[in-house]
Amino acid sequence: MNSFLISNNTLAQPINNSQRSQQVWESIELDTDLILLGANPQKRQDLKAEKYARMSESTFNFFRATNSLFWQDFVNDSRLGEFGNTKTKTWILADCHVDNFGAYNNDKKEIIFDLNDFDESIVADYQYDLWRLATSIILVAENNSLNSKSDQKEIIDSFSESYLDTLKSYVDNDDDTQLYFTKENTNGEVKKTIKEAAKKTRKEMLDKWTKVAEGERLFDLYNEDLGMADDAEEAIKSKILAYTETISGNLNYDREYFKIKDVAQRLNAGLGSLGTPRYYLLIEGETDDLDDDYILDIKRQYKPTAYRLFSLYDRLNYDSKFNNTAQGHATAYKALIKHADDFLGWMELVDYNPADGDFSGYYSVREISPYKKSLKTEKLEDKDSFIEVAQQWGKILATDHARADQDFDEKLVPNSLEKQVTKIANGKHEKFRKLVRQVALKYAEQVNSDYSSFVNRRKEN
Repeated sequence: MNSFLISNNTLAQPINNSQRSQQVWESIELDTDLILLGANPQKRQDLKAEKYARMSESTFNFFRATNSLFWQDFVNDSRLGEFGNTKTKTWILADCHVDNFGAYNNDKKEIIFDLNDFDESIVADYQYDLWRLATSIILVAENNSLNSKSDQKEIIDSFSESYLDTLKSYVDNDDDTQLYFTKENTNGEVKKTIKEAAKKTRKEMLDKWTKVAEGERLFDLYNEDLGMADDAEEAIKSKILAYTETISGNLNYDREYFKIKDVAQRLNAGLGSLGTPRYYLLIEGETDDLDDDYILDIKRQYKPTAYRLFSLYDRLNYDSKFNNTAQGHATAYKALIKHADDFLGWMELVDYNPADGDFSGYYSVREISPYKKSLKTEKLEDKDSFIEVAQQWGKILATDHARADQDFDEKLVPNSLEKQVTKIANGKHEKFRKLVRQVALKYAEQVNSDYSSFVNRRKEN
């Protein structure tokens, strides 16, 4: 499918016609159907209705749920060549927006603020993350009534300049491989988010999802976001040992530590990924104390959206590097995040009785952090507070991109991103800022137009 941005990179005005409206609708339908492929017909219909209702609530919700549309519009965009080339690829989030940053614990039991969703991650040009994150910043600013174009431009310029300056600071040193973001080196709303996350406890997290009955902690199936795991429970139990062979952190398999206490299906999670088969696994942990149990998140992983739009060469290259999609997810997580989750791994589940829906596939496994906390973007009500956070988003993203290049695995990414981008952008920072700004502002207009057409199309159906 050819996109308006590939054929017309200047995009003087957003496209709002029947052809574009049809492209938007078909992209959303296809993406949703791929996720819900294993569900039975009634469940598929119900989940689609729920997803579309949530997407209709705001332009930003719509943007979050249409990553496929973003990639259709920008894959192979000729403007990538202004500040990129074959040597400016690294691991990217590939669905980079403000809600995919947050606070959580790392494997050193510290509370950090960083990227937190790696389902779409892939090796590609760094600018895809920059452009998508910048667009999301504009949409959130608009939602917060920061509608002044001059203010929006200043926010985006601060973000992109922070990104460039951070990359430059890593040239000829290994600081990018060591730095991560805690309350000690952040400020403003980011620091506040980390501090609020640190007040949380494991018991609070466990009490949210479980209950204690007759001296045993089990999942609370009265929670509307949990359901019976049914056949998946036995499939998960049968794969626990194979899963522990995929983890590479500080944990070694111990039968009592990984003792399974309960399994439940996770419901109503995500927006773009709503309906993805997902399960929660309760394990014993360090002791038999009921308040130090762990909950592991087991989520079906599909091929990244970008994979479907890449060239045959790039797809074959991806397939040659990873045995399965969940392994790709784990690799991306480790590449982008310093001191990644000790529980990070994967398992393959097979449904031997798929009459009511097939859950077969590869699943990522990671811990549910007791300290998970999102930054409240609605508090960014003025230009200065938004700039303060945008600069930190830029610094964090640049650090993760730089650490995920040849520093992580030279076979996957053979070049130094910071050296390449710093060289290309030398003396051209103003031009770089202008490009990011133009892309973000114009695409935000297009997203608003697409959102209106989606809402109207949904009313007609």
